[in-house]
Amino acid sequence: MRNIFTFGHRPAQRNWTVADLRANKGKLQLTEVTAMNGEQAARAAAAGIDTIVTRAQTLKEVRDAAPNTFVTAALMLVDHPTEADVLKGAMRAMDQGADALYTTRSLDTIRMLADLDFPVMGHVGLVPPYSTWIGGLRAYGTTAEEALKLVDKFRAMEQAGAFAVEVELVPQQVLEEINKQTSLITFSIGSGSGGDVTFLFSEDICGETKEPPRHAHAYGNVRRLQEQIEGERMAALSAFQSAVRDGSFPYDDVSISMKPHELEAFRARLSEPAPLGTQLEG
Repeated sequence: MRNIFTFGHRPAQRNWTVADLRANKGKLQLTEVTAMNGEQAARAAAAGIDTIVTRAQTLKEVRDAAPNTFVTAALMLVDHPTEADVLKGAMRAMDQGADALYTTRSLDTIRMLADLDFPVMGHVGLVPPYSTWIGGLRAYGTTAEEALKLVDKFRAMEQAGAFAVEVELVPQQVLEEINKQTSLITFSIGSGSGGDVTFLFSEDICGETKEPPRHAHAYGNVRRLQEQIEGERMAALSAFQSAVRDGSFPYDDVSISMKPHELEAFRARLSEPAPLGTQLEG
């Protein structure tokens, strides 16, 4: 565990630092998963996952739940439409304890953040929000021409100051060759074991996704348990509805009863001719 000082000027400890990730390049294969809430983050940390990525909006909750894990805050395009929004979001995320920032925006955005000495991660290969430009959701880099374009993108990101890059749906052999030549820490999702870090979504790993992507693998079946819970929930609500309708609920053991003599006195007072309010106050 490393002692650090965060960008928010707070002492902290981390399992990995940027320098550690760089020194580990080409050595121990690391892991990264998504965590969009504190519960997911806590489970990931307890399982020994090396790095976590989360949306900037949920960073604080994730950081509190996994205080020592290397966490990247994703500055999603829809949440940060302008350069000013990106800068503001980046400042907030780093103040809240982010170790790195992820963006799919331009090289100018990467350069702007890197010039502040913020660790920045880009994205190459299939970038889902921009998939229309390559003909839809598909692997990228399967031809020599596309693979060479990837090399150019890696070099451009290096020059812009990125420290890492997410590599999605790129042939493993292509990533293996590029990874030998780039200084970027490569986070592989659907690109085989040719990168430095293997990344999957927590929902896919845990078996929560109804139709997981081809490159994912479920190591659990949380969806089955969720369906059981939902079945139990529906059965309980339906039983309550039926019990109220047929008059069997509320049951005696969940209702309040009055002692017989008190009930008799109450009924007697109700039958007297004086106004109810007067009798009760007297």
